Amino acid sequence: MIQNPETGLILVVDDTPTNLLVLSEALKGAGFTVAIETDGESAIEQVKYNPPDLILLDVVMPGLDGFETCQRMKASASTQDIPVIFMTALSDPMDKVKGLSIGAVDYITKPFQHEEVLARVRTHLQLRNLTKTLEKQNIILKKEVEQRVEAETELKKTLNQLKTAQKQIVAQEKLASLGSLTAGIAHELKNPLNLINNFAVIAADLCQELLPEVKQKLKALPESELGTIRELLSDIEESVNSINQQGQRADNIITSMLMHARQEGSKRQLTELNVLLAESLELAVKGFRATVNKFNIQIATDYDNSVEQLEIIPQSLSRGFINLINNACYAANSKQKERSREFQPKLTIKTQNLDQAVEIRIRDNGIGIPPELKDKIFEPFFTTKPTGEGTGLGLSMTHDIIVGQHEGKIKVESELGLYTEFIILLPRK
Repeated sequence: MIQNPETGLILVVDDTPTNLLVLSEALKGAGFTVAIETDGESAIEQVKYNPPDLILLDVVMPGLDGFETCQRMKASASTQDIPVIFMTALSDPMDKVKGLSIGAVDYITKPFQHEEVLARVRTHLQLRNLTKTLEKQNIILKKEVEQRVEAETELKKTLNQLKTAQKQIVAQEKLASLGSLTAGIAHELKNPLNLINNFAVIAADLCQELLPEVKQKLKALPESELGTIRELLSDIEESVNSINQQGQRADNIITSMLMHARQEGSKRQLTELNVLLAESLELAVKGFRATVNKFNIQIATDYDNSVEQLEIIPQSLSRGFINLINNACYAANSKQKERSREFQPKLTIKTQNLDQAVEIRIRDNGIGIPPELKDKIFEPFFTTKPTGEGTGLGLSMTHDIIVGQHEGKIKVESELGLYTEFIILLPRK
């Protein structure tokens, strides 16, 4: 709201009583409130404690003249915005230039013309009021802009959260659909595959039983013909055993596919990550030792106690850890086979609190990964193990658990023949 320009407080500063009287009567008659001072020092003091809306300031005064008085007022942050109109009988244009350059807004020449004085006072009061109004509106506008920026920032944050949630929902729906499809396929394949495996075992046993019978009943045959029959039976037995081995491998692949595609029903829960990792380590190493005779590995752990609890799906994450540790044991064991007793397998597991995330490192001193294969190891069905020893789904499933389910990150660092290290980052929220 703009203040009425005829109700402001006007400070008149002049060392001539007649001038003070004439100006006071004219201003009061026009509705203004008037304060008077007769020197610059007094005017400066009054302005500090009772700031006027406008100052009429005489240029020529004893002591501080009008120019210096104006300069000191403009030098103070609390008084620099008060408009000053100089009153002078000086006619030199340079005096007017000097006054305007130090901060005055206008000049009134003596002798005074009442109407001119009132017109100039009203004009500059109105300008001052408009300036104040604009400043207030600018402050309000600035606050509105800041609030809008904050709202936009919050909106972007919410939008990103929605996008993340949407990706998780889509991923879960895909996994659910894949799980249903895989379960159906597995059900259809399991029964005939079991029959193939069972009949392969039976056929191998029959070959073993048939060979003595053939020897007994075909004694009359020449040794050359009998040798041919033995060779054929041996080939049949070998073929049947190969069918059984490949059938078992197909069965393992189907089981891994079911685990890879299965949608976990478990919800996130606060879990001690170090405890879960230690339990997974024990399970993985014991499981590997059960399949590899006389396997021994040196284990070094460095658990950061400040990690505390994380909101995770413990069953899924434990399965991912077991996959990585099992791979580490396999790599170390493979290197030991190459170097015999000269090599000591070693597994190192470390956790570290990074404030916004937790870092897990799983490192082995095994055979390493060729550089050209590092970008492929998380792809489904890709494996560096010999045929029959791996399905190629373990690391793919681990990647889905860490990145898809837990919004984390996983990367691998390796040097062929020296080491492999998987680095996992799990966000705290």
